[in-house]
Amino acid sequence: MLNKSLVTYCVLSLLLIFSVNIAFAVTVNGGAIHFSGSIVNAGCAVSASSNNQNVDMGEYRSALFTAVGVRSNSVLFNIELEDCDSTVSTQVSTAFSGTVDSVDPTVLAISNTAGGASGSASGIGIEISDKTGTVIKPNGTQFSTAQTLINGTNILSFSARYKATAASVTPGGADADVTFSLQYN
Repeated sequence: MLNKSLVTYCVLSLLLIFSVNIAFAVTVNGGAIHFSGSIVNAGCAVSASSNNQNVDMGEYRSALFTAVGVRSNSVLFNIELEDCDSTVSTQVSTAFSGTVDSVDPTVLAISNTAGGASGSASGIGIEISDKTGTVIKPNGTQFSTAQTLINGTNILSFSARYKATAASVTPGGADADVTFSLQYN
């Protein structure tokens, strides 16, 4: 009889423990997930690794820029295209669109998007060139030299560098944002 009571007590205890856990179950909102992408009818698809790139321009002393037109070293960056079909398109060109410098329309205007305490640099912009060295105005209307597409993956190579737009460059954050578009032929 004692064993039967002990077993009953244990079973009731376990049921009580499980019912307490069920009673305390709570559902809360965990956040949002944004899915983005697109379906294109073009010769290639832009690789996910080429979206939202960050190109580290490096750090340069303002004393390097001694006159208008003086440039820093170039920094290379690429746009990768995937799943290219040369029967759909045989060539591709790239245009860049951003805030154009008010003094020199061939460069991007500088801001301090990184939020450094020193504020924005002035008297300088960012110049973009294609793999042939042709400077591409960042106004969205000038396209790079066309590159012949091959089936599969294609790498579009570009370079960026600082260019003095004034005789005196003020130090500070030297950031710029640009979007790109592709023209298939």
